[in-house]
Amino acid sequence: VEVLDQLAGFRDEHRDLWDRWFDPRLLELPIFRFEGKAEPPPAVIKLARSAKGNERPAKQIDAVRWCVIAAGLAGVDRMAKLRGKRADDIFDYRYCDLLVLDEASQINLPEAIMGALALKDDGQVIVIGDHRQMPPIVQNDWEREVRRTFVQFKSYESLFLTLRDLLPGDHQIRFQESFRVHADIAEFLRQQIYHQDRIDYFSRKRDVLPHIETDDDFVAAVLRPEHPLTVIVHEEMASQQRNTFEQALMQPVLETLARAGFDAQTGLGVVVPHTAQRAALRSEIPVLTEIDSETGLIVRSAVDTVERFQGAERTAIVVGATESDPIYILANSTFLLDPRRLNVAISRAKQKLVLVGSRSIFDLFATDEEVFASAQLWKNLLEETCTQRLWEGERLGIAVQVWGNQPASV
Repeated sequence: VEVLDQLAGFRDEHRDLWDRWFDPRLLELPIFRFEGKAEPPPAVIKLARSAKGNERPAKQIDAVRWCVIAAGLAGVDRMAKLRGKRADDIFDYRYCDLLVLDEASQINLPEAIMGALALKDDGQVIVIGDHRQMPPIVQNDWEREVRRTFVQFKSYESLFLTLRDLLPGDHQIRFQESFRVHADIAEFLRQQIYHQDRIDYFSRKRDVLPHIETDDDFVAAVLRPEHPLTVIVHEEMASQQRNTFEQALMQPVLETLARAGFDAQTGLGVVVPHTAQRAALRSEIPVLTEIDSETGLIVRSAVDTVERFQGAERTAIVVGATESDPIYILANSTFLLDPRRLNVAISRAKQKLVLVGSRSIFDLFATDEEVFASAQLWKNLLEETCTQRLWEGERLGIAVQVWGNQPASV
């Protein structure tokens, strides 16, 4: 919908170019989407998840010549099943001329095949992804699998990595510019992550948070708009998958943002590594969650795990490390310290990134070379980027510091 709005604006501003290069029917494309928890924009046509009492999705799609369909990979399979009565009907309904697979670093090969069921024999596939972000979620340690077939075919790997290694360079396009994150956030990601791929990652975005009035000096320091990157360092060092102290640090910040009009849909996001911390934040900080008044179910929540947040964006993102027990962090280092996890969390923020973490993470010393390298991203955020002290004191009797990057040129 946003793309169509932008195309309409382009048409109005550049009529000559529009008439020369664009098909005017683009602006009339129907957009379909399977029903979800949230209502789609008015311009989007809902496809029913169940055939009972509803028009079959395939019939709605077949009624138009061209359209755009937004669906998860399971939605493609569901659409085919709703179309026919036989199990093998899913192989017969090929309606897709162009298949775009977004967030392909999280899609494994079997899932990609399921999505490709809808593709015509002469159809085109565009795969979009970032191998520096989270891979598919797997239950087994396939890298150490002894059975040759799994090692050889690597069906557990991401579609993006598989195609990147198979396709020649002229079939690949490498993007450099971010149209989401603030320029200061992009510069940190360029220096610490994307230089490894010789990608000169950058952003022209300079919008920052508005000034938000508060009587709490700690919260005021955290939300200073001239510091798009902010780190809250604390001395609590005993938590594993649940951290009540970090919750207490985040709560006044989140409530202040909520009172300023930042909502769970576009304004405010909270990223945590563990479901236990997610559940506690949802339960104990009501401003983070929208509840259906009739069913009592969660309609939308501002807080989720890194895996669930990939692909999303918010004006302000608060990242909670949760883990603070040094022994637990070392034992679980491939989880929390995975650079892809922190990259996803940081790159969700459009104007403000607040990271909350224990001193034990930033001071972590590991003899294992891989763990040591993974920890450097956390260390460099504090020691090389967020070097300006904005506040220092105690919260609930525990020492806390707030650090910000050098003031942005607004």
